[in-house]
Amino acid sequence: MTDYTHVPVLAEEVVNLLITEKKGTYVDATLGMGGHTSLLLAALPEEASVLGIDWDPEMAAMAANKLETFGARVKIAQGNFANIDEILAREGVRSLSGVLFDLGISSLHFDKPSRGFSLKHNGPLDMRINPDNPLTAYTIINQWPYEQIEHLIRVCGERHSRRITRAVLESRRAKPLETTAELTALIERVAPARGEKIHPATKTFLALRVAVNYEFDNLTRGIQKVMPLLKPGTRMGIITFHSLEDRIVKETFRMMANMGGWELVTRKPVKPSEEEVASNKRARSAKLRVIEKL
Repeated sequence: MTDYTHVPVLAEEVVNLLITEKKGTYVDATLGMGGHTSLLLAALPEEASVLGIDWDPEMAAMAANKLETFGARVKIAQGNFANIDEILAREGVRSLSGVLFDLGISSLHFDKPSRGFSLKHNGPLDMRINPDNPLTAYTIINQWPYEQIEHLIRVCGERHSRRITRAVLESRRAKPLETTAELTALIERVAPARGEKIHPATKTFLALRVAVNYEFDNLTRGIQKVMPLLKPGTRMGIITFHSLEDRIVKETFRMMANMGGWELVTRKPVKPSEEEVASNKRARSAKLRVIEKL
C-alpha cells in the first residue's frame, strides 16, 4: 500500500491564531490526513478535544489510523462540512471553541491517479472528493452544453475558455474524452503555454474540480451553519488556495464584521513564509483568514 503524506500548511500560524480557549471542542472541518488536528491536540491540554470531519470516506479512515494515539480526545465524522450543524448535532456537540476549514485538496487526491485530480498523473476524468457523488468531470466534459462548460472555465479565470470548449465539443463528437491525459493534451494543443508560469490546463482542471464538488456553495453553507455554534471569544479560521475562494471568505468575513458580533483577527491574509514554501511547494498559494466571535 502506498504511504501518502500530506504536510499541513501554515501549521504554526493556525495553532497561534485559532486557539483562544484551552478547554472545549474544536472542529477541523476538512480533516484530510489529520495534520492540523494533531497539531491542535498537541497544543491543547488533555481536557480539550477535536472533532475531525471529512467528506471522503477513504481520507476519514486514513486519518483515524494516524490519530489513534490521541484516543478519546479525537472523534472523526464522515460527512460534508456544508452540513456541519447536522454532523455536530449527531455527535452531541452543542458549542465550539474554534473551527478550521482548510480548503486545499489533499496530497492523496493529487498523487493517486485513480482519483483523476492531477495533470501529472493519467487517470479517469473523475475529481470527486466523495465517490458517492453522482457528478464527475467526465459528465461535465462529455455531456454539458457549450454554454455551461465555457462559463464554468471562464469564471475560474481561463482566458481561452471559448477555444478550449469548442475543442472539447469537437473532440467528444468523435468519441468521449475519458482520461486526464486526453483532456490535458487537447488543452495543450489549442491553448499552448506562452511564457506562463502555470500549465495551460490548470484553470480548466480547477474549474472542473470546483463544479464536481460544489466547492463554493459548500463553503458558503459551512460558514453560515457554524456561526451560531461558536462561543463568544472563539475563532473561525479558513485557509484558501485560489483567488475565487479567498474572495468569498474575505467578503463573507467583512460582511460578518459589519453586521456586528464578529471582529476580524487578520486584516490581511496570513501567507506562508519563504522557508515553508521552499520545503512544501503546495503551500505557496495558501492564505489564512481568521475572524473572532464577540
